[in-house]
Amino acid sequence: MTTTPSLYDFLDQIGTQPRFFSLGRHITEIPRERFMAFENANEPWPQPFQQAAWLGILFNDTQTDEPHLWFLRFPLDEQGLLVQAARDEFLRRIIDSAGQADTTSGNSEDQLGDNPFGFKPNEAQMASLHACIAHTQGQRPSPQYAHALEYFRGEQGFEQWQFVGLQGIADVAVRHAEHTALLADAIPQLPAEPFNVLCGCLENETLGDELVDSIAQRLQTKLASHTPDPVLIAATLRGLSHGGNREKVIAATRAALDSEPGSHPEILAAIAGRAWETLYDNALRARFLQRLAESGQRAFDSILADLLFLPVLRNLLLADIRGSQQPEAVRQAITAFIQRFTQNATKGNKP
Repeated sequence: MTTTPSLYDFLDQIGTQPRFFSLGRHITEIPRERFMAFENANEPWPQPFQQAAWLGILFNDTQTDEPHLWFLRFPLDEQGLLVQAARDEFLRRIIDSAGQADTTSGNSEDQLGDNPFGFKPNEAQMASLHACIAHTQGQRPSPQYAHALEYFRGEQGFEQWQFVGLQGIADVAVRHAEHTALLADAIPQLPAEPFNVLCGCLENETLGDELVDSIAQRLQTKLASHTPDPVLIAATLRGLSHGGNREKVIAATRAALDSEPGSHPEILAAIAGRAWETLYDNALRARFLQRLAESGQRAFDSILADLLFLPVLRNLLLADIRGSQQPEAVRQAITAFIQRFTQNATKGNKP
């Protein structure tokens, strides 16, 4: 009987120098040793999203030296560990297809074919990942980079954003440390759409105080307006989510939760999906659960189930669930969540 190899061993055979990226929450490179520990079920996936590991793999074809990207989504068990049967099934499909076609030829979608574990990132993820790879490899940014810089300088007017390429914005974001003052000056003046796009790229970056303060001030301005748009508030939270000063990020997140639209699903999803580390703070987590309960049982169940897969938050949230000091609305939502979890467990399904 032939033993199915590990994914790392397989990549080592067909390619060179594989690099691994987590794509579910932030775009973060995963060290090779940590990926191998995850694949051997010795460590949980560091950033699970929707109860799965969303993975990007960059490797070079050993024959052509051409770079290739694979995008894979593997299910996780309740402790965030790899369901190895899924990995084995993926590899079996790839190995079986190798006899029919060159596995490493063409683009990533062609390589994976109809493999159920493949996925296609959205345009923003692709732009940010390409910007990250080019920057870390010392390559030149895309041709759109210079035009994006011109736009953020306000040279053509901030209303002239329609022709600014997404890849250019991602290239500027990944080099934010070189353009801190430029971006900090531009952020208060940007129309909603380019601001949202910029925040979606900055969510992958560790920001210094100047950029954090600029985005947080934009958030305060929007919260104080007569029409606090939940979509724009959610964008600011995504942009702030990787800020280096955690106290400032927590303060901004608390302000959003305390606002009138603080129970809006867009805002709660941005916190859970991108700014989840703010929930390590006990007071903020309590406020988050309160607003989450106000948003409705469906959102409460979905977001709480997702957060329970995060290694650190799992223990904190389980203590909250077992606690007796929760407000009545939170207790009721937790009771309904547990009932649904129990019913699904009885049927053999995940919550």
